[in-house]
Amino acid sequence: GGGRPPVPSPSAQQMQASGMGVPMGYAGGVPVQHQPQKRPSHPSTPNDIAGPSGLPVVPAGGGALGAPSSDTAHPRCLCPVYPFKAIKERLGIEGVGAQNATSGQGNETHCPGCLCFVCEVPATECQGWTRLGHCHASNKDPYWKALKVFTQTDMLSKSPLLTALGCDEGACIEANRWCVNGLLGFHRYRDGDVGPGGVITHSFLHVADVTSSAMKAIVKHLSGPKGPRATLAVLDGITSAIVVNSYKPDPAQADSSKHKWCSSTFLAYKAILEQLEKYWVLTIAHTSTRCVPPQALATMAERLRHLTKLASDQVDGNNPPSSHVPLAHAISVCERGWTHPAMVQILEGQCSDRSFCEAHTVQVARLHVLERAQRWSEAYHYSMFHGLFARSLAYMVRADRSQDVLPLVQRQSALAQGAQCVPVCAELVRCGQVDRGVRLAMFCAFGDLGRDQSAQNRLPYMQWLVEYVTGQLDPNEVAVRNAHGAPSSSIEAARHDASEWARQVSPRLSEALLQPLAPPPFGSIYSNATFMAERVAVLCFTLTPQLSLPCAKLFSHQGDNCGACSILAQGGISDPGLMSWAVTDLIPKMGIQSILPAIQGWTYAGVPMSIRNALANALTEAGQHSEAARVRNSADVGEEAAEGDEVVELPPADFDVGGGWTP
Repeated sequence: GGGRPPVPSPSAQQMQASGMGVPMGYAGGVPVQHQPQKRPSHPSTPNDIAGPSGLPVVPAGGGALGAPSSDTAHPRCLCPVYPFKAIKERLGIEGVGAQNATSGQGNETHCPGCLCFVCEVPATECQGWTRLGHCHASNKDPYWKALKVFTQTDMLSKSPLLTALGCDEGACIEANRWCVNGLLGFHRYRDGDVGPGGVITHSFLHVADVTSSAMKAIVKHLSGPKGPRATLAVLDGITSAIVVNSYKPDPAQADSSKHKWCSSTFLAYKAILEQLEKYWVLTIAHTSTRCVPPQALATMAERLRHLTKLASDQVDGNNPPSSHVPLAHAISVCERGWTHPAMVQILEGQCSDRSFCEAHTVQVARLHVLERAQRWSEAYHYSMFHGLFARSLAYMVRADRSQDVLPLVQRQSALAQGAQCVPVCAELVRCGQVDRGVRLAMFCAFGDLGRDQSAQNRLPYMQWLVEYVTGQLDPNEVAVRNAHGAPSSSIEAARHDASEWARQVSPRLSEALLQPLAPPPFGSIYSNATFMAERVAVLCFTLTPQLSLPCAKLFSHQGDNCGACSILAQGGISDPGLMSWAVTDLIPKMGIQSILPAIQGWTYAGVPMSIRNALANALTEAGQHSEAARVRNSADVGEEAAEGDEVVELPPADFDVGGGWTP
């Protein structure tokens, strides 16, 4: 917000060491106010080219005027009097200039005809000759070429947004630094990298790497003490550098065998614009009238329109065509701030005009801000207005309206589809509303969901329930429940009470779940966690028998094989898949005694003979010979043995022994 003292900016040495270079506005590590200088004109005749003392100018590349001399104005890098040494230094030495040029030491020394390559003014008039290192500028160095573009382009060096935001010198310097680095990335992209055979590869990674580094700085500022203003300044700098440049290959080099241009550059350029727009939207949404006044928002919107026009010129007419105008969402969130009348009505739940619905990118940003501010009521109204009903349920919980969640889901069962309410169940538990969270999950897993009763909608809630209830069992309970052999008396009692509870609530489950779940009967010898696990198992078998197998596997996967046995123990099972899994996976772990009473009610139609034989063998080992015989003799009439099943052929009966039959 306003009133924050300026944050010290990094030193020139630090910036130089970081590989980013020293931007405009730096003087030996001390921020200075750069005064843009007037760019001289470039007439077509040599006599009209003005240099110091009326001398004609030699262009940086030589040209029609021939080699430079002391009688012609020339860039310092082409000075015929004082040799130029290309160095990586971005700063000059204070106090060395025309007044003591006789020293002849370093690029700071210049003759009367030397021009600043960056500013295109005489060296004696350049304000950044030594303080900003312009004396080292060369047309061979991409950095200085990028800095020259920045200096000579008012749209980059004179951003009205920085002034409107009231940015301090440090923020302005950082914005300029990222702008110059963005320009530098494009220069390196266009210059290319020389490879084998002299082929020049033009990699857009130069631009992408700079943009990625800028985005990291944006995230750091947005969550740091500098706040939205410093973030907006960085965004303005890097975005300006992106939109004033073109990703398109140089027409003169596009078809050359010596130049290799990547075919996916447009997609990378478009992705950068999209990501920058998201940061614009998020940063603007984080602003308030205290830190960014309304007049600054108006300036920002106008600035974004200018940037949008430049970006649109680049993305229009491409294949595939872009359906979205670059930075349009940033403009919309800028024009409709938090105090906009329509936004106030939406946050108060009083707006019904759907024309005010915002784009998904804007919705995500606004809800992010509301969540950080813990404005749960406003977040609920905003999400409801935009049709984010499932998400609004979580905001209802945080707004102390958890009692309204389950009735709302029962009235609008479509909210349960696609596992939308799973996060709501977790949120209820996290807020201490465990009973409401479990009841909501039970309704979504076992209740009447209207038209869509598919397993795809129920399984996520069943998984959440199993994971939660098994997670509440203490280690001692888990050990008792997973003991090999017949279940303990406490487990038998819990199964009986859970079955009785399910028999009472199943016919009117929706109504019953509106009331808190009943605790275990008084004097029970089992815990509430055990009772809850048994209730889930019996509800699954009773109300959604088609999901018995996945539910049993979920219990087993969570380390509670007893819960899987509880499903099998209900009796009357005829699912071949469930029985096959029980024989091959569960019985070896728990023993046949764990589900012995329920086996008497199983029917084996469709069960492979190998599975029946394995079950019969287990029953025989347990001394249940009659049940083993029933399992072996339960083959379907006309059933053929499956591949791999053991077939025992019996000899045919001979009823004509000794010439006839006798009693």
